[in-house]
Amino acid sequence: MINLARRKQILDILATEGTINTNDLSERLGVTGATIRTDLRDLARDGAIVRYHGGVRLPETPHSEMGDNYMVRSVTHVDLKRKIGRKAAELVSDGDTIFMDASSTTFHMISYLKDKHDVTVVTNGIHTAMELQRYNNFKSIILIGGMLRPHSGAVEGVMSREMLGRLKAEYYFVSGNGFSLDNGLSGNNFYELELKRMCTERSKKIVALVDSTKIGDDSASPFIPTNKINYLIIDDGVGEDTVKACIDKGINVIVSSDS
Repeated sequence: MINLARRKQILDILATEGTINTNDLSERLGVTGATIRTDLRDLARDGAIVRYHGGVRLPETPHSEMGDNYMVRSVTHVDLKRKIGRKAAELVSDGDTIFMDASSTTFHMISYLKDKHDVTVVTNGIHTAMELQRYNNFKSIILIGGMLRPHSGAVEGVMSREMLGRLKAEYYFVSGNGFSLDNGLSGNNFYELELKRMCTERSKKIVALVDSTKIGDDSASPFIPTNKINYLIIDDGVGEDTVKACIDKGINVIVSSDS
């Protein structure tokens, strides 16, 4: 995704200062006014910021809702997500059909899939589908139909049940708001979680992509129990005791590091 680092800087500045003048922001980041205006336009479009005459501020939105905003998630813990995405992509073989959810973590698999051939990808992620179409090595990119929720980048709901009933996948690459040994993957958006459960039923193997900041957290609704997860891909910030406990539960744990 273009300009992730700079857009994260913008959100970090706003998180600290609340508001900032557009010209001051351009000077602090050392870029042109045109570049800043493009960044701010895209951030505002996705609901991550609010623009007003001469400046920008964060929206008056509860923290829990901001956590569902795709643009905010896309610039958070990018280094961890890239490491995890690289390892996830290694599981994919030429000719596979895979399901990918709409999470910002699975998004970071895409650049590592560019050397795979004849892979069919099924996703409910608008941003995921748009990024996939930049490459010409995929056999098919199938966007699941349904209702698009503002700012989430995810198509959700059970309207896609018939479409999913015609598809099967080798892997389902999926993330959530949290993961724990007791409850598995969990999330907050009940409509999207129903679709994730359906993808789980149509996949041979479930691959959970979870960075260390989510380990041990339980969100409102568990959607894939621990005993259904075949692979758990994590970064090296997860403690050894947790890794061992997951292995003892029968999960194949893949730890992604910088090496």
